[in-house]
Amino acid sequence: MNRALAIVSVILAALTVLLSNGYAGETEGWLEDYKEIRVGVPEQLAPLISIKNSQAEGLDVDLVKKFTREFSVKIIWKPCGHWQDCLNAIKSKEIDVLTSVSYSVERNQFMDFTQRYWSMPWAAVSLNGQQVRSGSIGLKQLSNSKVGVVEGYSIESQIAQLSGTQLIQVDDIQQGMSLFRSRAVNFYVDGLPMLVHELQQKPLPSAELSVIDDAQGEALYLAVRDDWKPLVMALNQGIDSVSDDERSQLKQKWYGFELEQGWSHEELLDIAMKAGSVVLLIIVGFAVWNSRLRKEIKLRKAAERQIRHVATHDELTGLPNRNLMRDRLEQTLSQNERTKKLFAVLFLDLDGFKKINDDFGHSFGDELLVKAAHRMNSLLRRSDTVCRHGGDEFVVILPTADSVGSALAVSRKLVVQLAKPYKVKKKSLDISVSIGVSLYPQHGLTVDELLRSADKAMYRAKAAGKNDVRLAGDDG
Repeated sequence: MNRALAIVSVILAALTVLLSNGYAGETEGWLEDYKEIRVGVPEQLAPLISIKNSQAEGLDVDLVKKFTREFSVKIIWKPCGHWQDCLNAIKSKEIDVLTSVSYSVERNQFMDFTQRYWSMPWAAVSLNGQQVRSGSIGLKQLSNSKVGVVEGYSIESQIAQLSGTQLIQVDDIQQGMSLFRSRAVNFYVDGLPMLVHELQQKPLPSAELSVIDDAQGEALYLAVRDDWKPLVMALNQGIDSVSDDERSQLKQKWYGFELEQGWSHEELLDIAMKAGSVVLLIIVGFAVWNSRLRKEIKLRKAAERQIRHVATHDELTGLPNRNLMRDRLEQTLSQNERTKKLFAVLFLDLDGFKKINDDFGHSFGDELLVKAAHRMNSLLRRSDTVCRHGGDEFVVILPTADSVGSALAVSRKLVVQLAKPYKVKKKSLDISVSIGVSLYPQHGLTVDELLRSADKAMYRAKAAGKNDVRLAGDDG
């Protein structure tokens, strides 16, 4: 029986290699048959993609150039109008590729998707004094309001379900912000990079910019016309070739903005000429400059809060990322060194996640990660911190778990609750979780020692059959 299984395994492995080589050959041959690829450039999508002085520029432009650096074909950047026009253009094959597209079943009928290549946080601008938490906002806070959003954006459906909300569709960010400035809408919702860019170009001191913290970070893909499947495989290889450091550098380049401050000398001079008095020039100039500067500083600080949020939080799940995790772990360590109290670190890895990604695609995997992250948050206390460490790995900091028993109790609760089915795109999906637990100071005196101890314990949980918990240093 074992010999038969071994033979079957060898045959399947050989078939996999043959199929992979076949696809690779098909991709290379396909690229040789085409001289150019037309990439759509929507209007008002800076800093992601735009045409300036007859040249394409933006985050997506730089990323696509990196994804296609091994291609022999020429990339043509083709303006395609408003966002909905661009979706129609790829459907009618007037363009071949469209960037920053979110997945939907409807779109999948006329376009194919690469793997996810980045995620974009949603954000909203609102008027000062609308009970908005500084730097962030929840979807429910858009209820009973007029909300502007670009037609075709995936967040439309989430906004439309809110109680008493009037959804107002616009063609692009320029039209949406125009409605907001004229008070025709209470909120305007768009991607964070586009809103930061818009407020840099046209400051609006009376506005508050907030990340929508409970909206799923928009998983974005390259969309390819549905009759060019070999291009999808070629682009996936290109996406895999770009490192995390390269992506981070490009994000900083394209939306690590600082807002402009104050009025220009020409504007102040124009005010002075109309006033007709040198004395009045000084008074009016100083008053205007002082008032405008205060408002600009407030707006700049709001934008900087959003940029800091992006730098310290995972784009997909909204959880603290590895950088913020390390900072909070160091703070907890410092406090407990003084008080001599114990605390626990949990290292979690989702069992079966790769199979779901392989069987159903990255869009299912991304949504499952978001749902698992929200479930973890709901099971923990406010003093606890759950962070996405990377991929399907998470780290939980329990600063008040002062005994082995309390840390294991929380871990076992997570094991039971995370194994319950997840509803993803009308499918019921099952995963489990393996958890390793380390305690300070028993299993480590530094951040790295505690993480390493918990990580090793997690692998022992996996080796023992998964869906279980292991304590660091416990070989039983």
